Amino acid sequence: MTTKEFLNRFELIKKNSKNKDRICMHPGCNLKAIKSHVLQKNGILKEISFKNHLFQFNNVSSFQVDENGKYELKRIGINDVFTFPGFCKIHDTEVFKSIENEKNIDLTTRKSICLFSYRTLCQEIRRKEIALDIAEGIINTNFNINIILYYTDFKIGLLNGIKNLTFFKEQLEEEIEKQNYNFIVDFCEIKKTEICISGPQNIYDKNNPQTLIYDKNGKKLNNPFTTSIINIFPYKEKSIVMIAYHKDYKCNWTEELFKKFKSSKDEETLKLISDLITTRFEFWCISPTLKEQLKKDNILKLFSIWENEVFNFNYNLNTNFNLFK
Repeated sequence: MTTKEFLNRFELIKKNSKNKDRICMHPGCNLKAIKSHVLQKNGILKEISFKNHLFQFNNVSSFQVDENGKYELKRIGINDVFTFPGFCKIHDTEVFKSIENEKNIDLTTRKSICLFSYRTLCQEIRRKEIALDIAEGIINTNFNINIILYYTDFKIGLLNGIKNLTFFKEQLEEEIEKQNYNFIVDFCEIKKTEICISGPQNIYDKNNPQTLIYDKNGKKLNNPFTTSIINIFPYKEKSIVMIAYHKDYKCNWTEELFKKFKSSKDEETLKLISDLITTRFEFWCISPTLKEQLKKDNILKLFSIWENEVFNFNYNLNTNFNLFK
C-alpha cells in the first residue's frame, strides 16, 4: 500500500466511523441515536453565535497536516457544534427536558448539574468509541509497523478510558434516578465570557493514589480512577462554572480550581479559562465576536502549547501564557 493509498483509506475509515449508526446511550435502549447537543442549542449556544455559527477547537488529521498546522478554530453551524450521536429522540427529549428550557433553566439544583455532567460524560465516551473504531481500522490496514504499534497502544488507552468513564456514567444514572448524593456537585457564577468548555478530567495527584492508572513499572493499579466533570458556559448575564465528581473518588485539583473561580477577580478568571483550554480541555467552542478580539499570534501560541501538553496530566501544570492578553 502506497502512502497515498493509505491516506485515502484513513479518510474513508474516519468518515465511516463518524457516520456509523450508534445506539442510544440511555440504559436498556436499543434505538438509533440522533445528534445530541452537549449544551443547549437554542439558548446557550445560539445566544453567543453569529449568523448561527460558532468556532470550535478542532484537531486536524495528523496524516494530512498542511501549512496551517495540526489545530484550528473551525467555523461550525450551531446544528453541528458541540454535538455527538448520543441518545434516541425519545430520551434526548425526556431525560434532559429540565435543562432544555429555552427561557429559564434552574442551574442551582443537583439534578441540573448532574444532567449537564451526565451528557458531558456520555459525549466523551462516544468520542472515544468513534476513535476506537478509527484506531482498529488503521491497525487492520497493515500499512506501517510503527503506525500499527502506535495505534495499538492508543487502542489500549481508549479501552481503559471507556471502561473508567462507563463506571461513572452508571453511577451518575443512579444519582439522577435516586438522588442518592454519591456525587459532589457545585456551581458558581463568573463574569460572562463567550466561550463554552465541557469535558471530564483525569489529573495525576501524588497525594491521591486513586488517580494512578499504572505504577512506575507499568503495573495496572486502578480502574476506576478519579474523574471529575467540568462545564463552563455563558448563560444570560453571567458565565457558569459547574463541577461534579464522585465522593469516593475525590478530585483535589477540581476542588482547588473551583475555589479559585469563586474567589478570583474578573481578570484572574480569564487567566483560569485560558489555562484550561490551553493545557487541559480539547472540547470547547468560542463565539465569533470573542474570536475576532483575540490576537492571531495568541491563537497560534495556544495551539503550540496544547501540542506540547496534550498528554500532561500533572497536578501542577502551569503556563505564563494568557490567551486574552
